[in-house]
Amino acid sequence: MAQALIDLLRETHPDAVVSSHSHKGDEVAVVRREKLQEVCRFLKEDPRADLKLLAQIAAVDLLTYSTESTGGAALASIEVPAYDLARKPAVEPRFQVAYNLGSVARKHRLRLRVELRSDDLKLPSVTGIWRTADWWERYVYDMFGVEFVGHPNLTRIMLYPEFVGFPLRKDYPVRKRQLLIPELDFPDLVRGPGPGPGGAGVPMSQTHVGRKNVDPTTYD
Repeated sequence: MAQALIDLLRETHPDAVVSSHSHKGDEVAVVRREKLQEVCRFLKEDPRADLKLLAQIAAVDLLTYSTESTGGAALASIEVPAYDLARKPAVEPRFQVAYNLGSVARKHRLRLRVELRSDDLKLPSVTGIWRTADWWERYVYDMFGVEFVGHPNLTRIMLYPEFVGFPLRKDYPVRKRQLLIPELDFPDLVRGPGPGPGGAGVPMSQTHVGRKNVDPTTYD
């Protein structure tokens, strides 16, 4: 059934699909970056696809290097591990961003993939198509440094703002250390009805050790 989605996509957007293949039961369509929003909106709104569920946005760093030529003969087809940094140049495109889509009603799914060069890590945001893209795009930005153009609040979501680098890139140093920063003083959190961890009448901010406004006699 998923192959029918790729056939539909090739029929309606022939200039958008770069290639397609099947990987462990999942059909994958590689699409051009400039056509991403158009393709996503079509797959969500067209009843033949009905891919209203954005289950995940994931990324991968494929950092590899081609073997340099020796004696005038280039072995471009041979790739070496990313940790062998003496081998250059790097193979491009280096990054892949995947959009895992599904249809609850039709019970089929499709994976869209966009390939990016390391010197041009930008993608159009799809937050206007799927609201769930908001946090997924922030996650990919936080871990890989991919910039989603048009995102309403593209900030780190798991790491603190002062964190330097992108930890899921393969060239992130294994022994890299981050600067220590003062702990932030958060205001009382907005929460629903019912007592917080500290009990009835105790502000949420007083349930966290290390905050400036904590009364040590009231937090748990």
